[in-house]
Amino acid sequence: MIAARNEEDNLMEHIPLLMEQNYPEFEVIVVNDSSWDDTQEILKALQIQFPNMHLIHLDEEKQNMQGKKFAITLGIKAAKHELILLTDADCRPTHKNWIREMAASMSDSKSIVLGFSPYSKAKGWLNKVIRFDTLMIGLHYLGMAKAGRPYMGVGRNLMYKKELFFSVGGFKSHYSVQSGDDDLFINQVANKRNTAVQFSPEAQTISEPKKTWGDWKKQKKRHFTTLPHYKASDRNLLAFSSMSYVLMMAGFVGSMVLKNGMFVVGGMLLSRYIIQLSILHGSVKRLGMDRDVAWLSPFLEVQLLFANALIYFSNLVRKQQKWK
Repeated sequence: MIAARNEEDNLMEHIPLLMEQNYPEFEVIVVNDSSWDDTQEILKALQIQFPNMHLIHLDEEKQNMQGKKFAITLGIKAAKHELILLTDADCRPTHKNWIREMAASMSDSKSIVLGFSPYSKAKGWLNKVIRFDTLMIGLHYLGMAKAGRPYMGVGRNLMYKKELFFSVGGFKSHYSVQSGDDDLFINQVANKRNTAVQFSPEAQTISEPKKTWGDWKKQKKRHFTTLPHYKASDRNLLAFSSMSYVLMMAGFVGSMVLKNGMFVVGGMLLSRYIIQLSILHGSVKRLGMDRDVAWLSPFLEVQLLFANALIYFSNLVRKQQKWK
């Protein structure tokens, strides 16, 4: 299912790819969320070509939820099947078995499947920063879910049961938050018993990353708005993960200034990087990603540390605009 606003080019390119999926019976639900470009006309033309496409049009005056939540809710209500597989208009499946692989992880006891959705490789340092950031976020939430502590998912590649969605009132508990149609919902309903993860390269969707630092910053600012609404235990876990690295870096800088214990702290930091490189190389191989971001991880991690801190704290003093 896709909730789209002003995505005429992406929908024209990606809907045919979704229709090629190797799965016995499925429908593609597209909610045109108050678009003012040619999205509606293009979707009507595609609907003639693909009978299993379900089109829903949402007028601006009927919007009564922040962000995409109302559009997604309408799409789920209209779905004929129990399994809901979410993605975005700018995403394309990496394989014709995408639906099959995600659905294979479902069972009577599993109501959620968390998938991975990388960004495509391109030239430039920003592209490496974005792909590394996405890799680290993905490894963290997939790894935590595998360990029995699921806390988030991404709407570019996320499956759950329709019954689960309505059993908790959908997005009712956080409908006033602009973002969170994916991570806040999963944070609310996921647990070690009902959540599965899917690492297969055939079970991924891929999309184009932001092209400018300003656009990437806006995207990150929107994502950070949901963090204060996570469960306290999950917020503390994420804070500890970041602070442990900050303290290690601070200890190394302090030892250099004081000229005391520099080799001990430096050795600990070097050991951390060696272990991290080993884990990352195994992870990118399993996920089918390029290894360049793994080799550059020590530099990318430092930059992300400062960038994420600045973006997060800037959110505390500036209100977010409504999703457009």
